[in-house]
Amino acid sequence: MKIDENLSETFGMEPMEQIKQEVIPAAEQELAIAQEFVEKIDKDYDISRGNLKELLMKGQEALNHALEVAKQSEHPRAFEVVGNLVKQLADVNQQLMDLHQQRKKLDDPGKGSQKVTNNNAIFVGSTAELSKMIKNMNKGE
Repeated sequence: MKIDENLSETFGMEPMEQIKQEVIPAAEQELAIAQEFVEKIDKDYDISRGNLKELLMKGQEALNHALEVAKQSEHPRAFEVVGNLVKQLADVNQQLMDLHQQRKKLDDPGKGSQKVTNNNAIFVGSTAELSKMIKNMNKGE
């Protein structure tokens, strides 16, 4: 405090009020960031899922209407449109299922990639055979 007063006096300025800052430990900051990330994922997942479900409902309505038009007109182009709508609805259904799988991977990241142990054997045999092979190698030198 004394240093601040001396500097203020030297430079002819009013001393500034000290601002107290709360120091948050790094572990708490990381936890807060991780929690915020999870909340964003949850929100985005809910929005995406809602959008896909709405697309499915509206697509189903459009398909029913297009099917009625195709039946009444018996025009090949109308049936082609119905076929395209069916394919697009199937694609949206697949996207909805993929969204669930991606969410599951985010929730359980360790389960998707399990560790694989690979043992590469240089010599396969008994210890007696290994001793014999080493003796033969030493004799050859």
